[in-house]
Amino acid sequence: LPWSIRKADGVENADNHFLYDTLHLSGSISQTTYIVGKIFFAVLVQWVCVYLCLWKGVKATGKIVYVTMIVPIVMLFILLIRGVTLEGAGNGIYEYVGNWNMENLKEGQMWVDAATQIFFSLSLAFGVMQAYGSFNEPNSNVVQNAIIIACSNCMFSFVTGFVVFSIIGHLTHIQGIPFDALTVGGPGLAFVTYPAALSLMPGVSANIFCVIFFLTFFMLGIDSAFSMVEGIVANLQETRLFGSLSRSTLLIGTCALGCLGSMLYAADIGYYMLDLIDFYINNFCLLVIVLLEAYAVGWGHDRKSMIKLVGMKASVMFEIFVSGGILCVTFMVFLLWEYTNGAVAYGIGFGLGGITMVVGILLSIHFGAIYVRNNGNEIGEMSHYQTALFVLCLHQPDNVTKILNRAITNGEDSEKNWTVGHLWSLLVKFVVPACCSILLAFTARSIGRQNGYEGYPVGFQLLGAFVMLFVISVIPLAMAFPQYSLKNDAPVENRKDMSQSDNEDNELEVGFGGDIVLDSGEDKKKDLDQDAFTIIINNTKLNNMIKKTIYA
Repeated sequence: LPWSIRKADGVENADNHFLYDTLHLSGSISQTTYIVGKIFFAVLVQWVCVYLCLWKGVKATGKIVYVTMIVPIVMLFILLIRGVTLEGAGNGIYEYVGNWNMENLKEGQMWVDAATQIFFSLSLAFGVMQAYGSFNEPNSNVVQNAIIIACSNCMFSFVTGFVVFSIIGHLTHIQGIPFDALTVGGPGLAFVTYPAALSLMPGVSANIFCVIFFLTFFMLGIDSAFSMVEGIVANLQETRLFGSLSRSTLLIGTCALGCLGSMLYAADIGYYMLDLIDFYINNFCLLVIVLLEAYAVGWGHDRKSMIKLVGMKASVMFEIFVSGGILCVTFMVFLLWEYTNGAVAYGIGFGLGGITMVVGILLSIHFGAIYVRNNGNEIGEMSHYQTALFVLCLHQPDNVTKILNRAITNGEDSEKNWTVGHLWSLLVKFVVPACCSILLAFTARSIGRQNGYEGYPVGFQLLGAFVMLFVISVIPLAMAFPQYSLKNDAPVENRKDMSQSDNEDNELEVGFGGDIVLDSGEDKKKDLDQDAFTIIINNTKLNNMIKKTIYA
């Protein structure tokens, strides 16, 4: 705040104030001596606020979100109006949208940062969207909602850039320092550069706008925090291991564990630990989770059905050659990027990978067509080769698309809802795994070049890797032990009642293990060879429709 850093009127003093006066940062990550009292208290207050935002359930949380989202938007627009009217604001805006350096596109880490930023800002791979989506009305236009959320998020981020760079432009104008000398990303931007710029505003407005900025920052942080906690609690309620516990018990336990883990950041090495664990979670963990989710939908779901339609030889050959092609691109980028420019690494990688995939796809289609000819065509009027091509490339994600579209258009007044198209099937099967693999190669290459992230000691690198592996391990464990990860009578307290009929306990579970269980007062079980995909639907009309389809 102005009364803290006006002594020197500079970014350097603001940096010292944040790192040493506030965080009491130690000399290195291996030199920890104590817990910083005021940071410890701030962590406690934050987790108490998270708990209070959630303890009354989803209805109360929905009302709280109106405050934690609308107020920051209003404040950001106030900052925007003030920022663009400051002297020198045009310099910052020019650096934001007018000064392009296309050479930066050759930096692999830049693409990793961009992808993980989108994952984080949209709460992808965190379970938050699934948790909040489960509270929607059954006739919600979820595809339209998803597109609106994604577009509005990017537009809001773009506008926020003007808020940041206009005021930073004012800072460079007042102090006569080059733009490149400032930190315009990460914690340094939020807690050093931007506050220093605000403090240099004329008159009492500096105090006012500093308070507005940090209040905005606090609300956005709390909003993200309780959304992630709600995602954890809502998903734990759907499991056999924790489903018997009440929501309040799960909420208290989650907040308590989160608070305990956060104490690591209250130490004098907290800033280092935040940097380290943030790298492993955002740069590795999120990419791996998205990769596994895409695999489960595009490659794992209904695999037995694919084998039944085109044969084991064609199926396995397709999987090996396509996966091998993606891995070939990944390894070429990993191995050659350091020694060649990006175009050469991409050219060799995509050349070898493309040849591998084309040869594999053609051979697998040929063997699949032979199998279809010898065993009968179950798809329809397509030729043997068309059937093999469709089954190998689109059958698995297309089945998921059909399940989703049935759910989307089955509710009352939901006939006009937007549906998931075939483009989604292609993206989730081929594009998403390839992109995530290449981004993981960029991340791994940066670690190898630095002898571990930022040169931190091996023990701390292993701690960051352990946190990452612990989070990722949930997915394969859920796939290996579906009997513990999901349950038919998962609690739905505090959710909107989706049905008021006498059969409101009807539920469909498509489990990883390959069985479909229909619970409607009697034990019925049919094996439809479903694999690696799970969906829980609490809706009587939808269940009845799906039952008729299954038994037909």
